[in-house]
Amino acid sequence: MRAGFLDARPSGRKKLGSSSAPVSAPPDATSWRSRAPGATRAFLDAACAERWKHGHEVVSPPEASSSPSENLLVLLHGRGERSAAPFAAFARKLNLPHTTCLSLAGPSPLPFGVPGREWFARLDPETGEDLRNDANPNDSHLRADSLRRTQKALDYLLDKLTDVTQGGWPSTNVHLFGFSDGGTVAIEIGAARVGRERLGGCVTVSAALLPENVKRASILYPPEARAPTPFALTCGAFDTVITRTAVEETARVLLARNPGAVAETFVCLDKNTHAMVNGEDETRFLMRFWGGTLSSPRMCAEDIGTDVLEITNETVELSKLTKAVSSEPR
Repeated sequence: MRAGFLDARPSGRKKLGSSSAPVSAPPDATSWRSRAPGATRAFLDAACAERWKHGHEVVSPPEASSSPSENLLVLLHGRGERSAAPFAAFARKLNLPHTTCLSLAGPSPLPFGVPGREWFARLDPETGEDLRNDANPNDSHLRADSLRRTQKALDYLLDKLTDVTQGGWPSTNVHLFGFSDGGTVAIEIGAARVGRERLGGCVTVSAALLPENVKRASILYPPEARAPTPFALTCGAFDTVITRTAVEETARVLLARNPGAVAETFVCLDKNTHAMVNGEDETRFLMRFWGGTLSSPRMCAEDIGTDVLEITNETVELSKLTKAVSSEPR
Protein backbone atom coordinates (compact mmCIF):
# COMPACT_ATOMS: atom_id res chain seq x y z
CA MET A 1 0.00 0.00 0.00
CA ARG A 2 1.20 3.51 -0.79
CA ALA A 3 1.39 6.03 2.01
CA GLY A 4 -0.07 3.39 4.29
CA PHE A 5 -3.52 3.70 2.78
CA LEU A 6 -3.84 3.46 -0.97
CA ASP A 7 -2.03 1.31 -3.44
CA ALA A 8 -2.87 2.87 -6.78
CA ARG A 9 -2.33 6.17 -8.52
CA PRO A 10 -4.84 7.79 -10.83
CA SER A 11 -3.81 7.32 -14.44
CA GLY A 12 -3.81 9.87 -17.20
CA ARG A 13 -6.51 8.16 -19.24
CA LYS A 14 -9.58 9.85 -20.63
CA LYS A 15 -11.81 11.44 -18.02
CA LEU A 16 -15.14 9.87 -17.16
CA GLY A 17 -17.95 11.79 -18.74
CA SER A 18 -15.63 13.41 -21.29
CA SER A 19 -17.66 11.95 -24.13
CA SER A 20 -20.31 14.58 -23.45
CA ALA A 21 -20.25 18.02 -24.99
CA PRO A 22 -16.85 19.66 -24.43
CA VAL A 23 -16.53 22.36 -21.83
CA SER A 24 -14.75 25.31 -23.39
CA ALA A 25 -12.44 27.50 -21.36
CA PRO A 26 -11.36 31.11 -21.72
CA PRO A 27 -8.17 31.77 -23.67
CA ASP A 28 -6.15 32.29 -20.49
CA ALA A 29 -7.35 29.07 -18.85
CA THR A 30 -3.76 27.83 -18.48
CA SER A 31 -2.68 30.73 -16.27
CA TRP A 32 -3.17 28.59 -13.17
CA ARG A 33 -0.40 26.30 -14.43
CA SER A 34 2.07 29.16 -14.35
CA ARG A 35 1.55 29.68 -10.63
CA ALA A 36 4.90 29.78 -8.80
CA PRO A 37 5.69 26.91 -6.39
CA GLY A 38 4.09 27.59 -3.02
CA ALA A 39 1.66 30.14 -4.44
CA THR A 40 -1.18 27.61 -4.54
CA ARG A 41 -1.49 27.61 -0.76
CA ALA A 42 -1.48 31.40 -0.69
CA PHE A 43 -4.21 31.51 -3.34
CA LEU A 44 -6.43 29.10 -1.37
CA ASP A 45 -5.79 30.86 1.93
CA ALA A 46 -6.78 34.17 0.35
CA ALA A 47 -9.90 32.70 -1.24
CA CYS A 48 -11.05 31.20 2.07
CA ALA A 49 -10.24 34.38 3.97
CA GLU A 50 -12.58 36.18 1.60
CA ARG A 51 -15.33 33.61 1.07
CA TRP A 52 -15.13 30.84 3.70
CA LYS A 53 -14.18 32.10 7.14
CA HIS A 54 -15.27 29.00 9.06
CA GLY A 55 -11.91 27.21 8.98
CA HIS A 56 -9.85 25.34 6.40
CA GLU A 57 -6.60 23.43 5.88
CA VAL A 58 -4.56 23.05 2.69
CA VAL A 59 -2.70 19.82 1.89
CA SER A 60 -0.14 20.00 -0.93
CA PRO A 61 0.89 17.00 -3.05
CA PRO A 62 4.48 15.72 -2.76
CA GLU A 63 5.47 17.15 -6.12
CA ALA A 64 4.07 20.63 -5.34
CA SER A 65 7.55 22.10 -4.91
CA SER A 66 8.47 21.33 -8.52
CA SER A 67 5.20 21.73 -10.44
CA PRO A 68 1.76 23.32 -10.01
CA SER A 69 -1.14 21.12 -8.96
CA GLU A 70 -3.31 19.96 -11.83
CA ASN A 71 -6.30 19.27 -9.58
CA LEU A 72 -8.04 20.64 -6.51
CA LEU A 73 -9.96 18.27 -4.21
CA VAL A 74 -12.34 19.99 -1.77
CA LEU A 75 -13.20 17.83 1.26
CA LEU A 76 -16.34 18.24 3.37
CA HIS A 77 -16.43 16.41 6.71
CA GLY A 78 -19.40 14.80 8.42
CA ARG A 79 -21.60 16.33 11.10
CA GLY A 80 -19.86 16.77 14.44
CA GLU A 81 -16.22 17.28 13.41
CA ARG A 82 -14.67 20.13 15.34
CA SER A 83 -12.40 21.44 12.59
CA ALA A 84 -11.00 20.81 9.13
CA ALA A 85 -8.02 18.94 10.60
CA PRO A 86 -9.34 15.33 10.53
CA PHE A 87 -10.15 15.44 6.83
CA ALA A 88 -6.86 17.19 6.11
CA ALA A 89 -5.19 14.17 7.73
CA PHE A 90 -7.31 11.91 5.52
CA ALA A 91 -6.17 13.89 2.47
CA ARG A 92 -2.54 13.28 3.42
CA LYS A 93 -3.23 9.55 3.55
CA LEU A 94 -4.87 9.72 0.14
CA ASN A 95 -1.70 11.29 -1.24
CA LEU A 96 -3.30 11.82 -4.65
CA PRO A 97 -0.70 12.87 -7.23
CA HIS A 98 -0.84 16.33 -8.80
CA THR A 99 -3.72 17.22 -6.48
CA THR A 100 -3.93 19.92 -3.84
CA CYS A 101 -6.55 19.22 -1.17
CA LEU A 102 -8.65 21.82 0.60
CA SER A 103 -10.40 20.59 3.73
CA LEU A 104 -13.21 22.88 4.87
CA ALA A 105 -14.89 23.15 8.27
CA GLY A 106 -18.68 23.24 8.44
CA PRO A 107 -20.20 26.73 8.57
CA SER A 108 -22.15 26.38 11.82
CA PRO A 109 -21.46 25.12 15.35
CA LEU A 110 -23.70 22.37 16.64
CA PRO A 111 -26.64 23.72 18.66
CA PHE A 112 -27.02 23.74 22.44
CA GLY A 113 -23.29 24.05 23.07
CA VAL A 114 -22.40 20.59 21.77
CA PRO A 115 -18.81 20.55 20.44
CA GLY A 116 -18.53 20.20 16.68
CA ARG A 117 -19.74 21.77 13.47
CA GLU A 118 -22.45 21.04 10.94
CA TRP A 119 -23.27 21.87 7.32
CA PHE A 120 -27.01 22.33 7.73
CA ALA A 121 -29.53 22.24 10.56
CA ARG A 122 -30.86 18.88 11.73
CA LEU A 123 -32.41 20.03 15.01
CA ASP A 124 -34.87 22.79 15.72
CA PRO A 125 -32.77 25.50 17.44
CA GLU A 126 -35.58 26.26 19.91
CA THR A 127 -37.08 22.88 20.75
CA GLY A 128 -34.25 20.50 19.85
CA GLU A 129 -36.68 18.37 17.85
CA ASP A 130 -35.42 16.47 14.82
CA LEU A 131 -36.10 18.33 11.58
CA ARG A 132 -36.74 15.11 9.65
CA ASN A 133 -39.61 15.66 7.28
CA ASP A 134 -41.47 12.71 8.78
CA ALA A 135 -40.92 13.90 12.36
CA ASN A 136 -42.57 17.28 12.00
CA PRO A 137 -44.11 17.92 8.55
CA ASN A 138 -44.61 21.59 9.33
CA ASP A 139 -40.84 22.05 9.71
CA SER A 140 -39.79 19.87 6.79
CA HIS A 141 -38.61 22.88 4.79
CA LEU A 142 -36.26 24.14 7.52
CA ARG A 143 -33.62 21.48 6.92
CA ALA A 144 -33.74 21.84 3.12
CA ASP A 145 -33.59 25.63 3.41
CA SER A 146 -30.55 25.40 5.67
CA LEU A 147 -28.87 23.08 3.17
CA ARG A 148 -29.65 25.46 0.34
CA ARG A 149 -27.98 28.35 2.17
CA THR A 150 -24.82 26.29 2.66
CA GLN A 151 -24.84 25.26 -0.98
CA LYS A 152 -25.07 28.91 -2.01
CA ALA A 153 -22.15 29.85 0.26
CA LEU A 154 -19.97 27.04 -1.09
CA ASP A 155 -20.87 27.93 -4.66
CA TYR A 156 -19.62 31.43 -3.90
CA LEU A 157 -16.27 29.96 -2.85
CA LEU A 158 -16.13 27.57 -5.82
CA ASP A 159 -16.77 30.46 -8.20
CA LYS A 160 -13.56 32.01 -6.87
CA LEU A 161 -11.59 28.75 -7.05
CA THR A 162 -12.67 28.16 -10.66
CA ASP A 163 -12.04 31.70 -11.91
CA VAL A 164 -9.14 31.00 -14.27
CA THR A 165 -8.67 34.72 -14.94
CA GLN A 166 -7.68 35.10 -11.28
CA GLY A 167 -5.43 32.04 -11.09
CA GLY A 168 -8.13 29.48 -10.29
CA TRP A 169 -8.49 26.00 -11.77
CA PRO A 170 -10.72 25.12 -14.72
CA SER A 171 -13.94 23.72 -13.22
CA THR A 172 -13.23 20.24 -14.63
CA ASN A 173 -10.04 20.13 -12.56
CA VAL A 174 -11.92 20.76 -9.31
CA HIS A 175 -13.31 17.76 -7.43
CA LEU A 176 -15.50 17.26 -4.35
CA PHE A 177 -15.32 14.67 -1.59
CA GLY A 178 -17.90 14.50 1.17
CA PHE A 179 -18.84 12.20 4.04
CA SER A 180 -22.35 11.94 5.49
CA ASP A 181 -23.87 15.45 5.72
CA GLY A 182 -20.81 16.85 3.95
CA GLY A 183 -21.55 14.38 1.18
CA THR A 184 -25.16 15.55 0.98
CA VAL A 185 -23.89 19.07 0.38
CA ALA A 186 -21.42 17.81 -2.23
CA ILE A 187 -24.18 15.95 -4.10
CA GLU A 188 -26.35 19.06 -4.28
CA ILE A 189 -23.44 21.15 -5.57
CA GLY A 190 -22.29 18.55 -8.08
CA ALA A 191 -25.81 17.98 -9.41
CA ALA A 192 -26.24 21.69 -10.07
CA ARG A 193 -22.89 22.16 -11.82
CA VAL A 194 -23.26 21.14 -15.44
CA GLY A 195 -22.04 22.35 -18.82
CA ARG A 196 -19.40 25.04 -18.50
CA GLU A 197 -19.56 24.76 -14.70
CA ARG A 198 -19.20 20.96 -14.63
CA LEU A 199 -16.78 19.73 -12.00
CA GLY A 200 -14.20 17.01 -12.52
CA GLY A 201 -15.97 14.63 -10.16
CA CYS A 202 -17.88 14.22 -6.92
CA VAL A 203 -17.17 11.37 -4.49
CA THR A 204 -19.37 10.74 -1.47
CA VAL A 205 -19.20 8.20 1.34
CA SER A 206 -22.34 7.28 3.31
CA ALA A 207 -24.27 10.24 1.92
CA ALA A 208 -27.54 10.79 0.07
CA LEU A 209 -29.98 13.48 -0.97
CA LEU A 210 -32.41 14.59 1.72
CA PRO A 211 -35.66 12.56 1.57
CA GLU A 212 -37.72 15.74 1.23
CA ASN A 213 -35.65 16.71 -1.82
CA VAL A 214 -35.99 13.27 -3.37
CA LYS A 215 -39.78 13.61 -3.10
CA ARG A 216 -39.51 16.84 -5.12
CA ALA A 217 -36.87 15.47 -7.51
CA SER A 218 -38.83 16.27 -10.68
CA ILE A 219 -38.92 19.93 -9.61
CA LEU A 220 -35.51 20.31 -7.98
CA TYR A 221 -33.59 18.20 -10.52
CA PRO A 222 -35.33 18.63 -13.90
CA PRO A 223 -33.99 16.94 -17.04
CA GLU A 224 -30.60 18.34 -18.02
CA ALA A 225 -28.84 17.66 -21.33
CA ARG A 226 -25.62 19.58 -20.66
CA ALA A 227 -22.45 17.74 -19.60
CA PRO A 228 -22.94 16.62 -15.97
CA THR A 229 -20.50 16.26 -13.08
CA PRO A 230 -19.60 12.54 -12.70
CA PHE A 231 -20.41 10.88 -9.36
CA ALA A 232 -19.13 7.96 -7.30
CA LEU A 233 -21.16 7.03 -4.21
CA THR A 234 -20.28 4.42 -1.60
CA CYS A 235 -22.29 3.16 1.36
CA GLY A 236 -22.39 0.44 3.97
CA ALA A 237 -24.79 -2.43 3.36
CA PHE A 238 -26.06 -2.22 6.94
CA ASP A 239 -25.72 1.51 7.63
CA THR A 240 -28.83 2.63 9.54
CA VAL A 241 -28.01 6.36 9.41
CA ILE A 242 -27.73 6.72 5.63
CA THR A 243 -29.22 3.53 4.24
CA ARG A 244 -28.21 1.68 1.13
CA THR A 245 -31.68 2.38 -0.25
CA ALA A 246 -31.21 6.15 0.18
CA VAL A 247 -27.86 6.11 -1.62
CA GLU A 248 -29.17 4.00 -4.51
CA GLU A 249 -32.22 6.27 -4.77
CA THR A 250 -29.86 9.25 -5.00
CA ALA A 251 -28.02 7.61 -7.90
CA ARG A 252 -31.34 6.98 -9.64
CA VAL A 253 -32.28 10.65 -9.31
CA LEU A 254 -28.96 11.72 -10.84
CA LEU A 255 -29.34 9.28 -13.73
CA ALA A 256 -32.98 10.18 -14.33
CA ARG A 257 -31.95 13.80 -14.69
CA ASN A 258 -29.40 12.93 -17.36
CA PRO A 259 -29.26 9.32 -18.63
CA GLY A 260 -25.73 9.99 -19.92
CA ALA A 261 -24.46 10.89 -16.45
CA VAL A 262 -21.94 8.87 -14.45
CA ALA A 263 -23.34 7.89 -11.03
CA GLU A 264 -21.48 4.78 -9.92
CA THR A 265 -22.35 3.17 -6.60
CA PHE A 266 -20.43 0.76 -4.42
CA VAL A 267 -22.00 -1.12 -1.50
CA CYS A 268 -19.59 -2.22 1.25
CA LEU A 269 -20.95 -5.56 2.40
CA ASP A 270 -18.64 -5.65 5.41
CA LYS A 271 -19.44 -2.13 6.64
CA ASN A 272 -22.20 -2.34 9.23
CA THR A 273 -21.82 1.14 10.73
CA HIS A 274 -22.01 4.72 9.53
CA ALA A 275 -18.32 5.18 8.82
CA MET A 276 -15.70 6.65 6.51
CA VAL A 277 -13.64 4.70 3.98
CA ASN A 278 -12.27 1.67 5.83
CA GLY A 279 -11.71 -1.21 3.44
CA GLU A 280 -9.55 -2.16 0.47
CA ASP A 281 -12.47 -2.83 -1.88
CA GLU A 282 -14.02 0.55 -1.19
CA THR A 283 -10.63 2.21 -1.57
CA ARG A 284 -10.00 0.53 -4.92
CA PHE A 285 -13.41 1.66 -6.15
CA LEU A 286 -12.61 5.27 -5.30
CA MET A 287 -9.13 5.10 -6.77
CA ARG A 288 -10.49 3.67 -10.01
CA PHE A 289 -12.97 6.56 -10.21
CA TRP A 290 -10.27 9.14 -9.52
CA GLY A 291 -8.06 7.40 -12.03
CA GLY A 292 -10.60 8.28 -14.69
CA THR A 293 -11.36 11.83 -13.57
CA LEU A 294 -8.19 13.41 -12.16
CA SER A 295 -5.91 15.20 -14.61
CA SER A 296 -2.21 14.54 -15.08
CA PRO A 297 0.36 17.14 -16.17
CA ARG A 298 0.59 17.67 -19.90
CA MET A 299 3.77 16.12 -21.21
CA CYS A 300 5.86 18.05 -23.72
CA ALA A 301 8.15 16.55 -26.33
CA GLU A 302 11.20 17.92 -24.49
CA ASP A 303 10.20 15.87 -21.45
CA ILE A 304 10.70 12.66 -23.44
CA GLY A 305 13.90 13.39 -25.34
CA THR A 306 15.62 15.59 -27.90
CA ASP A 307 14.72 13.19 -30.71
CA VAL A 308 10.97 13.54 -30.10
CA LEU A 309 9.00 16.24 -31.90
CA GLU A 310 5.68 17.74 -30.86
CA ILE A 311 3.30 18.49 -33.72
CA THR A 312 0.64 21.08 -32.95
CA ASN A 313 -2.02 21.97 -35.50
CA GLU A 314 -0.13 19.88 -38.07
CA THR A 315 2.94 22.14 -37.92
CA VAL A 316 6.41 21.62 -36.55
CA GLU A 317 9.49 23.81 -36.30
CA LEU A 318 11.74 23.14 -39.30
CA SER A 319 14.91 23.65 -37.26
CA LYS A 320 13.89 20.93 -34.80
CA LEU A 321 13.00 18.57 -37.62
CA THR A 322 16.34 19.14 -39.35
CA LYS A 323 18.21 18.58 -36.09
CA ALA A 324 16.29 15.38 -35.37
CA VAL A 325 16.86 13.95 -38.83
CA SER A 326 20.56 14.83 -38.85
CA SER A 327 21.06 13.12 -35.49
CA GLU A 328 19.60 9.80 -36.69
CA PRO A 329 22.24 7.01 -36.77
CA ARG A 330 23.24 5.87 -40.28
